[in-house]
Amino acid sequence: KRKGLIIALSNRDEETLEPILSFTMRYIVKPRYTSLLVGVANLLCDIYRPIMGQSETIDELFEKLRRSVALECKAQKALLKIVGQIDAIAWGFETQRMERALEKLEG
Repeated sequence: KRKGLIIALSNRDEETLEPILSFTMRYIVKPRYTSLLVGVANLLCDIYRPIMGQSETIDELFEKLRRSVALECKAQKALLKIVGQIDAIAWGFETQRMERALEKLEG
């Protein structure tokens, strides 16, 4: 499977690479597509890294893709912190509830 994807993404000129990069950049942050497009983005970077600097358009799209992924990572980290805080609060409430239940059983 991976080899077929490499073949499909390779040997593209600016005109045929641009739509793939644009789609990847636009949809990589959408949960429905993320798992597939992270792999595609990695392959695109691996395949086209040697020609970076030869096309301003392609370089711009790679930079936009990089920024998009960086922003998504930052947002995910913030969400994970919030989830951790919510878990801590929920654990505190659960602990209090259990303590009250034990007090009722003992008293």
